[in-house]
Amino acid sequence: MLLIASSLLLCISTLAPFACALNSALNQCDPSDPGRNGAGGEQHKQHCSVALPEKPNIIIIYGDDVGYGDLNGYGHPTSSTPNLDRMIDEGMILTQFYSAAPVCSPSRTSLLTGRLFPRAGVYSGQPGSNSSTGGGVFSPFSNGGMNLSEITVAQMLKPLGYATGALGKWHLGIKKEYLPTSRGFDSYFGVPMTQNDCHSNVEAEKHFGPCPILHNDTVAIQPADVQNIDAAYVNNIKDFMTLH
Repeated sequence: MLLIASSLLLCISTLAPFACALNSALNQCDPSDPGRNGAGGEQHKQHCSVALPEKPNIIIIYGDDVGYGDLNGYGHPTSSTPNLDRMIDEGMILTQFYSAAPVCSPSRTSLLTGRLFPRAGVYSGQPGSNSSTGGGVFSPFSNGGMNLSEITVAQMLKPLGYATGALGKWHLGIKKEYLPTSRGFDSYFGVPMTQNDCHSNVEAEKHFGPCPILHNDTVAIQPADVQNIDAAYVNNIKDFMTLH
């Protein structure tokens, strides 16, 4: 698994074995297709023999600025993405999946709610948004966030017995009521705003102080060392997986 500092990683886990459950959830078994996972028919049948658990683990890795052809598994001739490629080989590759928006806050809103982002209160010209992006991206000065009336995928899964966690960039509001732990997630570790504001943004620091890394809704590290944040993210997600 490749963890990227600019990614939002949603970890929704049960006590089922992590690797088998994830593989089962990703596989729609068709043993007649010998090349579906790039390993031949017999090996594919072995994958298909894994029973889908009643509540499979769900992991969503959402990366900013990742184009369709940027990954080796999608055909890029020179990029090296071995961990993502392994997930493709052992799971499923989708060739028509579109983001709801080309910028951060709106696309994350739609991912979490399944709704068009303007209906969730995320749009150009909203108070505190950076309208220069043309897409309603929240700035560090924003007093708002994604509408509190919205129901997230984490809130829907909690009653089903799932433990839920978010890791990485949030960018849907920096006040406590807008943070992941107020939106259905049991835990959160990451930067609550865009990491562009962690690079000598004088105006942002005047308003918010040095860019923080939050653990749940409290500051864990400030200023954030975004150049070396990957190790902290990896350790946090390992702890989450061990606990659940």
